[in-house]
Amino acid sequence: MIQRIQTIYLLLAAIALVCPLFLPLATATGDQAALLATGDNFFADGTFWSKEHPAGYSLFMLTIGIIGAIFLYKNRPKQMQVAGILALGVFILIVLYASLGALNAQRLPDTASIQPGIGAYPPVLTIVFLLLAYRAIKKDENLVRSSDRLR
Repeated sequence: MIQRIQTIYLLLAAIALVCPLFLPLATATGDQAALLATGDNFFADGTFWSKEHPAGYSLFMLTIGIIGAIFLYKNRPKQMQVAGILALGVFILIVLYASLGALNAQRLPDTASIQPGIGAYPPVLTIVFLLLAYRAIKKDENLVRSSDRLR
């Protein structure tokens, strides 16, 4: 059934994963001319956006995968598998963006300071929601299996 709690968790995960496309991942403060002199586009305007990087497309693709997992409600084992794989994919994406941010931050001048933006936190919530969805799907599957044993 599509109106189960795991659908809510998966929908919240999809919403949380779309947020970094519209929110900055990090901001750099310092001399604007020094930021422009680094030669890269990531912190040229003082903001690191995920949509400016090719890995931003992976956010979109993972979001489509999460929405697709919602419609696998008739095949709960497959839905659990997809939710687990998507959680792993989001974790890898978080590590990728953190390493890209650290790599680009090393090229900044010493006078610049970097603060994480609000867009850096929703992917962590996505992992939490995906794991909650996995747990709810597993609970449903166990309930169905136990009721089949009673018949």
